[in-house]
This record gives sequence, structure tokens and C-alpha cells, in this order.
Amino acid sequence: MPATPYVSAAAFRAHPTYLDLDSLRPDNPDPAAQDAVLTNLLLQASDWADNETNQPLGAHLFTQSCRVRTDRSGMLRVHAERGPVSAVTAVGYGWSPTSLTSLAPPQAWVEDGTNMVIGLGGTSGAWTGSLQLGFGAAPGMETFARISYVAGYVSTQLAAPAPAGATSIQVADPTGIEPDGQYRIWEPGAEETVTVSPLWQPPTSTSTPAPASVLLAAPTVVDHDNGHDLSGMPTDLRLAVVNYATALLMRPDTAAEDEYPDTSMASTTRGKDSRRTGVGLVDEARRILCSYQRVR
Repeated sequence: MPATPYVSAAAFRAHPTYLDLDSLRPDNPDPAAQDAVLTNLLLQASDWADNETNQPLGAHLFTQSCRVRTDRSGMLRVHAERGPVSAVTAVGYGWSPTSLTSLAPPQAWVEDGTNMVIGLGGTSGAWTGSLQLGFGAAPGMETFARISYVAGYVSTQLAAPAPAGATSIQVADPTGIEPDGQYRIWEPGAEETVTVSPLWQPPTSTSTPAPASVLLAAPTVVDHDNGHDLSGMPTDLRLAVVNYATALLMRPDTAAEDEYPDTSMASTTRGKDSRRTGVGLVDEARRILCSYQRVR
């Protein structure tokens, strides 16, 4: 499950769902308690989107172990199991899975976000029974490879407020953020697209990312509060999460059975809504996710 939902509670509230989101916990009217319930539902919707596409959609570090054959130039051509790939962080290769030569730093070319072309450090030579850095591997030779790369779309939140004119922002998870990359701050009433400075050096990606400061190419235009989304995720992916979360919150209209109509004790959240269920929203979410499914 993602550490944070792909759509924050604040962003979901700003979406025109027309749902009652202030009585999710009838026993606790505190807005923070209501947002906690909504955040859990959005986490569930985000996890559902991951399961539908058979891969995590948020940016994450992944290690792929495989056997491949070098091409005529002595390069490895590897189809990524997860995507889109934004950076290759480590490569190990060799004639045996227990004897791998590491490339540091790896020289990789990523095509269409899924196909990685990795140079082994030099021109091809005769096969000598092992792979040596600087000589590459014999063309067509089967090679064991272990490749670590960052896959998925940036989906994090601001870890600290950022006033208008800020030249950097603090994010909870910098995984996938790249120099010159453009990302959207989804803060209701203060939405803004920011560009990362080409001088910014991304921290080393890990499986347990820590908050980081991201240098911007231009200052922020408006004030931003912490906890709002910073995302490089396509808007239709975010819409799929919103649609599924909305379906989770919808209930059939029970006004005819309500003993306390038109009061705060009413059991329905939908009033005279003609829609009976959220099946249509789930179908639309699935349609959106089809183009993001994992391709082996």
C-alpha cells in the first residue's frame, strides 16, 4: 500500500463529488478525525489502483533480477517490469548470479519509460568465462543482471509550508523528482506548477525515503501549506482514484426508510440522487487505468 494516498483529503474535498464528508465519524465531529477517515479511504482507493494496474503507480525504488543477452555492441537491453522508469540507480552483471560486477555509476538510456539500454563500460571482446568492467560481454552471451531503478510517478506531499517567493520546497518523499522536472502542487485555491532547478542534485533513492528540500528553477507564486500534494501523476490517474473513493462513499438512497428525515440523524448521504450505486464510477476508473497496466 502507498505510504500516502495519491490524492490528499483536501484535494478530494475540492472535487465536485457532492457527498457529505463531514459525518464520516458520527461519534467525533472534529475535522481532523473526519479527514483521518477520508485519508484511509483514499489510501484504499490508491492501493486499489495499484492492484488494478499490477504495479505501484507512485514513484518507488525497485530491483529487477533477470537473465538477458548482450546485443552486438555488448550492451544490455532490458524491458523494465515496472514503469515508467525515470532513473537507473545501480547495475550488477556477470556470468553467475553469485558473481556480479557492479557498474557505478551506471550509464543507461531509457526508451519510452520501459526499455533500458545499459552500456557495460567498453567494446565487446572474446568471452573469457567472466565479465570484466571495461571490456563488456561477448555479443549474444547470456548474462545475469540485477538492476535497480526508480519507477512510477512522483506522488508526495509538502512537508513544510512554502510562502510565496520560496526558492525551495520541502517534500516528504523526493523519490522520482528530477532536475528540470515539472510537478503540480494540488492545494485547493492555490494550485501551482513548479519546475525543479537543473542545479538540484536528487538524493540517493532508497526503500525508506526521508524528507528533502527541492531547489526550484523559479520562486513559488502563492503561499502553500504543508500536507498538500506535489504530484507528477497524470490527472486522469488522480481522477481514477477520486472516482473509486467516491464509489466507496456512495450508498443507496434510504430516504424512504429513514425514521428521521431531513435531520442530522438521517441515515442517507445521497438525498434524492438518482444513481443507485457507484458501479459506473468504478467502471470509469477501470477504463482510465487500462492504459497504465503493467506490460511484461
